Amino acid sequence: MSALRVAIIGSGGMARSHANILDNTVDARVVAVASRNAETGQSLAGDHGATFFSSPRDAMRRDDIDGVIICTHNDSHGEIAKDALTHGKHVLTEYPLARSIEEGEDALRLATSEGLVLRVTHSEATSEGHVALREAVASSGDLMLYAFHRLTPGRGGRPDILLNLPVSGPPAHFFIYHIYAAVDLFGPAEWVEASAQYEGLRETGRYERFVNTMTVRFARGGLGTWSWAGGVATENADQHERIILTEATLTREGGRWQRSTGDGTEDIAAVDVDLPSKHDLWIREALSGDNDRALADGRVALDAIRVSLSAERAMTEGRRIEI
Repeated sequence: MSALRVAIIGSGGMARSHANILDNTVDARVVAVASRNAETGQSLAGDHGATFFSSPRDAMRRDDIDGVIICTHNDSHGEIAKDALTHGKHVLTEYPLARSIEEGEDALRLATSEGLVLRVTHSEATSEGHVALREAVASSGDLMLYAFHRLTPGRGGRPDILLNLPVSGPPAHFFIYHIYAAVDLFGPAEWVEASAQYEGLRETGRYERFVNTMTVRFARGGLGTWSWAGGVATENADQHERIILTEATLTREGGRWQRSTGDGTEDIAAVDVDLPSKHDLWIREALSGDNDRALADGRVALDAIRVSLSAERAMTEGRRIEI
């Protein structure tokens, strides 16, 4: 296989972004676009000299397609990934991995049994900063508390589909990238407690403002807490992280991580390593057939949605959920 032949599933902004990135690689090319939206799908296909399909399944059946990139709504990621893997296609999917734990488990099981690459677009696998953070965590003792906070103002437009519980899940799920990083550092959780409040909630599941809170116990020890508030009256967005370990405290504000001990505070600088982009990594793995690392990262992605979707259950049922 000289170049990976890729079908883009979806035709929105993320699909166009992926297609443009592949246009600038030598080892992959866009050969198909599949979308329920004929207008945007045909436009994207035409811009990249690709064949348009109105159904992802029609693209999956083609022998001249080696892999798919999934850029659809959250509630369809798992189903499309499973279909692609069943038809022998490598998969790169936008996060979250799936809208249900069962679909995520099925997708990872298929990738394992079929020897295919299933990768989710979490950036930690190709981030020099996350490598440095992992090293700082490893040298700072045992976890006591991981704490994450995000506050988002109400100004500006949002995609209607985002604040939609049936399609995108609660914020604790569509902000899965805030959970993935912690699970990658500290491992799976053994239980989850969570609560939610929504303003302007309609029968369709659409809402205007939200607060989600979540607490987990990591299986290897230590607690994790997250709080998200969005669409609220505040001038500026606010986000910070704290990692309290037995020998140091790590803090992040304004995109910069620092490590504090009794001897003082120092910046955690990104490590000087040559890491591929997530697209180059997926392409390289698919062409070589080496899926070991992708499967390991996939297990982290699955453990992350076990947290987020168990949090959704905890919000609905008003109780702690064992994982």
